[in-house]
Amino acid sequence: MDTLESAFEINQASIGSGPPSGTDGAPATTCYRFHFTGSGKEYFKIWIVNLFLTIVSIGIYSAWAKVRRLQYFDRNTQLAGAVFDFDGDPRAILRGRILALGLLGAYQYAFGFSLTAGILTALALLAALPLAMRSALRFRLRNTRYRGMRFGFLGAATTAYMTYLPPLLMFLLPAVLLALDPSGKTVGFIAILYLLWPLMHGFMKRYQHANMAFGSLNAVYAVSPLRFYVPYLKSIGMFLIGMISAFIIMAVVGVAVSASGMAIPKPYIFLATVASGVLMAYITYLIAGPYLQVRIGNMVWSATSVPGMTISSHLKAREYMSLQLVNTLLTLVTLGLYRPFAVVRAYQYRMDHITITTTSDFEHTFMASRARAGSASADGVADFLGLDLSW
Repeated sequence: MDTLESAFEINQASIGSGPPSGTDGAPATTCYRFHFTGSGKEYFKIWIVNLFLTIVSIGIYSAWAKVRRLQYFDRNTQLAGAVFDFDGDPRAILRGRILALGLLGAYQYAFGFSLTAGILTALALLAALPLAMRSALRFRLRNTRYRGMRFGFLGAATTAYMTYLPPLLMFLLPAVLLALDPSGKTVGFIAILYLLWPLMHGFMKRYQHANMAFGSLNAVYAVSPLRFYVPYLKSIGMFLIGMISAFIIMAVVGVAVSASGMAIPKPYIFLATVASGVLMAYITYLIAGPYLQVRIGNMVWSATSVPGMTISSHLKAREYMSLQLVNTLLTLVTLGLYRPFAVVRAYQYRMDHITITTTSDFEHTFMASRARAGSASADGVADFLGLDLSW
């Protein structure tokens, strides 16, 4: 491998069309690109060992597997000649998963014991999960380092409740309402909450991005949650077009079979029709899903910045949809063995399309981002008490 300096691209540019700073006073900007040095072959070795140990340990090793995975990707991601790192404690991840499984398992069976037990369990979930989500964000960022400096998360607990309670209610209320009214007449109004999902998603992204920090530099985020409706509506439109196309194709095939006079048993025709519909729906999902990820990812990251640094995400929807479609097909054909290669390809594509622009060099920026006084002890307590819910 060549020197780290040759592992990334640095593009010099001046703001406007005039000469560089020093002649007209305009600050020069430097654009840094991410560079991923890992490979699917390397990650496959980690993935297969993680999978084996997770199975033989009945899932317990999955916490250590996640740390190994995060370390591999962070330590192979370069920016401006330096790599990222992750040093989280797997026991915090294990605590989070035990808590999540315990609460969700209790909620699954609580209404079978009594209505009171079910409602109390639902209230416990509403009280615990927003704090757990906040703790997971703090854990992930606090244990991620770049050039020896840690990231951080400054979101308040009260804001976590305001952000995460609405989507939690959307998922928990149907079971509670059915328990209170088995006729199901009261469940219909939950549809209103589903219509508000893009708005909820927008508030969650704002909570996550607006409260990130790097040293003493706090992130700035400038996207209205209402803007999330645009990519969601376009994605839903793509899905509906795909489903309508599927029904048209199935109808044409059915008419053609009937006109041909072929003696095909009706059960076979029904199964073929259902299978075709399911396949078309899945393919449509593979198109609409990545499209939504790209549009929201570009919008969110390009609106996130810290003093002296701006982030630009320019993923291409068609390219990413094609990439994920091929990844899914190869994963299915290989019975899952292509999965680690697919993960690496998707991650590398995302890194290749994100840039960091600074108004000065990185050394000057890091000198301005000294760690907050007194934060080490507070973050140490956060690590000891913290947990991580994500898989």
